[in-house]
Amino acid sequence: MEDLTTIDAPQSHSRNAFKAGLFSLFFPGLGQLYNGQIKKGILFFALSYLIPVIFALTRWITSFAGMSIFMAIGISFLLFTVMDAILNAKRQKFYVLKTYNRWYYYALIASLIFTMTFVFDKKEMIGIQSYIAQTTANNPTILEGDWIIIDTKAYKKNTPKIGDLVTFTKDDGQQFMYRIVGLPKDTISLKENIVSINHKLCKSKFIADRNLEGINFAEFEETFPNGHSHHIYKSKEEFSDGMMNMNDFVVPADSIFVLGDSRDNALDSRYIGCIAKNQITGKIKYSYWGKAGFKRMNITF
Repeated sequence: MEDLTTIDAPQSHSRNAFKAGLFSLFFPGLGQLYNGQIKKGILFFALSYLIPVIFALTRWITSFAGMSIFMAIGISFLLFTVMDAILNAKRQKFYVLKTYNRWYYYALIASLIFTMTFVFDKKEMIGIQSYIAQTTANNPTILEGDWIIIDTKAYKKNTPKIGDLVTFTKDDGQQFMYRIVGLPKDTISLKENIVSINHKLCKSKFIADRNLEGINFAEFEETFPNGHSHHIYKSKEEFSDGMMNMNDFVVPADSIFVLGDSRDNALDSRYIGCIAKNQITGKIKYSYWGKAGFKRMNITF
């Protein structure tokens, strides 16, 4: 009688939907790899970097609308990758393990993806920084508690302009944010906290009296000679330090002169000196949240 040789069929293993979803949540594409969809996994991983690159190159994210679109795309993409991993795991009841379906391969790939976040920092790539205002020095423009976006690449190709709200660091590493009122070689004067730039007095228009935390302010609209307008606060109480008035200060080369919009409540260039251009860390673009909630969204500076 002829002997019959039996050949063992490959052993099948169902996929765990929870694991697949968790892998994709923290490591884009790893859930697809776990499901045996290696090409899709590579595609999803590549897209997780391609999307930020597109917004970085176009600089769309430096506007509130652009950031909203970026966040919507990013969240939608993340949810899609997670749901795709979960649904495909549930469909694969009789999955034959591939060579790479081993825990140590998953750990290796997860480590590589994690390392990529340091090598290619997405925040650095996009060129923005989120910051919460900690002081009232720029009232009424920026309120304490405002969540603002700073364009860290604003001056890579462009030069600072009078009227820009900028962030900068001093030698001790402390970060400040104030408005540029003078560029190198400009002559700056102050008369009762209203600026003169190169002997041209800025226009000022009274808006209203304000009371904040028991302190009385007068709100003005100040317009620089270049046409830039913004609102400032002037205290209605007299100060003895004499910083409301200043005559013919010449800004040094490669430096800027900055003032707070709350003129009597700002530790600005009158006190800390001029700011070297290489100390500027970015330009403030817009607010996307604040203590007043939706009222502080989409405020462009």
